[in-house]
Amino acid sequence: MLSITTSWLMVGILIFLPAIFSPSVPALRLEHAASRSQLLQTILEHGQNIQGLSKRPEGIPDHPLELHCCPSETHIIHPRGGISREGKLVELYRNYRTLQTFYQTSCKPNIDARPCRLIDEERQPFSRCVQKYTYVYAFIRTFNISESYRLDYVRLKTGCSCELVYQHL
Repeated sequence: MLSITTSWLMVGILIFLPAIFSPSVPALRLEHAASRSQLLQTILEHGQNIQGLSKRPEGIPDHPLELHCCPSETHIIHPRGGISREGKLVELYRNYRTLQTFYQTSCKPNIDARPCRLIDEERQPFSRCVQKYTYVYAFIRTFNISESYRLDYVRLKTGCSCELVYQHL
């Protein structure tokens, strides 16, 4: 007689075994001697297959109604230079094969320093949208100085935030 644990294990195997060997999961059907490029290609193809999946019924957007106090936009950037934590101008490493890539989130045009939306009328004159920054690692060197590149911080825009500013009279 099978124990309850063994029974559940058998049920799990019967349910998941067909899914593992399904042609819809190409990442799990790799040949033993696959090269790195074949492995990477399979992973990327599998990732593209699952990106479009949503649990929402068709026709309902993933983000139905988003309102932000200070709207922002995110872009992929490949900067040639930046600002270090010490406030110095730095050059980012790049060559014909290597390009440093970052996501940068900035206030939408004409939003920076404007009053925040969705704030009550009493406080809105004391509000403003402000660009926020953070520091991320990059291969850099001080601008216009012949030195080797080093791993250090460079400043990037990371969002648009609402600040309340009260002035004392």
